[in-house]
Amino acid sequence: MTKEVYRHRHEDPAGEYPRMKQTFKIRMLFIYPVKSLRPVEVNAAEITNEGLRFDRQYVLVKPPTDEQPLAEHITVPLTPSPLGLLNAAVYEVSIFGTKAPGIDMGEEIARYFSHHLGSPTRLLYIGGNGQREIPGAAYLPKHYHALSIAVNDTLQPQRIRFADAAPLLITSTASEEDARRRLPLAAQGEDVIVRFRPNVHVDVGSETEAYDEDGWGMLTIRSQADRAQEVSVRCLARTVRCLSLNVDLAKGGMIATNRQLYGLLAKDRRTNDKFPHKPVFGQYACAGPSGAVLHVGDEVEVTDRVSRSVTPMSPVPIAQDSGTPRFIS
Repeated sequence: MTKEVYRHRHEDPAGEYPRMKQTFKIRMLFIYPVKSLRPVEVNAAEITNEGLRFDRQYVLVKPPTDEQPLAEHITVPLTPSPLGLLNAAVYEVSIFGTKAPGIDMGEEIARYFSHHLGSPTRLLYIGGNGQREIPGAAYLPKHYHALSIAVNDTLQPQRIRFADAAPLLITSTASEEDARRRLPLAAQGEDVIVRFRPNVHVDVGSETEAYDEDGWGMLTIRSQADRAQEVSVRCLARTVRCLSLNVDLAKGGMIATNRQLYGLLAKDRRTNDKFPHKPVFGQYACAGPSGAVLHVGDEVEVTDRVSRSVTPMSPVPIAQDSGTPRFIS
C-alpha cells in the first residue's frame, strides 16, 4: 500500500488538513459460475451490470419430485447454447424476495447433482433478461422489497443474477489475516478466504487495520493493462455472514467447533446494525462501467469513506412471492 498527501487547496476545500490517499492492489479475483459451489480463481474478469461476467448464473434448486438417480462426472458450459434450451422447462426462482426465471439444464446434470447431494436437485441457468432485482428487505424498512441502485449518476442501475444481495463482494487481506488468527494454530495454514466467497480480494498491505473496508464508501480501480480505464466501485453494505462459513468445503459437512468462523467472528464482528446478531466480513458493492475488465494487480484507491453500516439506496417496491422452487444455500 502507498499513501500520498493531497497538497492543493482544491483537493482540501477547507484548506486546513491534508487528506491521506490510500492506494491498494487487487490480490485475487473469483467467479462462482454455480451459486454456492466452489469458485474459479481468474487473473482478469469483465464487469457487467449484474456483477462479474459468468458469476452465479447457475443455481441449484430442489424441485417437487422424488427422483433418486445415479450419476457420472459432468461438464457444464459457462454459456449454454440457446438451441439446447429451446424446449427446456423453466422455473421461477426467488432468492431473498426477488425473482428470476431459471432454465432447466436437463436430466444428465440433474442426475449428477441429485446423486452427490443426496436429494432431487435441478441445475438452472438464469433466463429472461439474465438478471433480477437487488433485494432490499434486509437493509430497508419492511414495506420495501427491492432496490434499484447505480454506481454513480452517469452509469445505469445495477441488477444481479443468482447472487444473494449485490453484484460484488469485496474483502481485504488484513481482515483475512485477522480471521486466520482466530483459528487454532494447527488450522491457521488453511485457505481462509475461500470460505468468505469474495469476488474481489484487495491487498491492503501491512499498515492497514483489519476491517478497514467497513468504512469504504467509494473506490476507484485503475487498470495496469489499460491506464485509460477507470472503474468506479460503490460499497453498499457491510456483508452479514451465515452458517456456510462453517462448512467443510472438502467433505460437505460442518467443521470442528473450534474452527467455525461464524462463531469466532460473532464475538466482536456484529457491526451491521440491521443484523445485530450476525457477524460481518466484507462489503457488498457494485461497479461500472459495464465492459471494463479488472485484473489482478490493478490499483485500488479509497476515494470516499463512511461511518454508517449501510449506504443510502433507492427503494423500489415489488409484489409478494408466490410458490417457487426451494433454494439450496
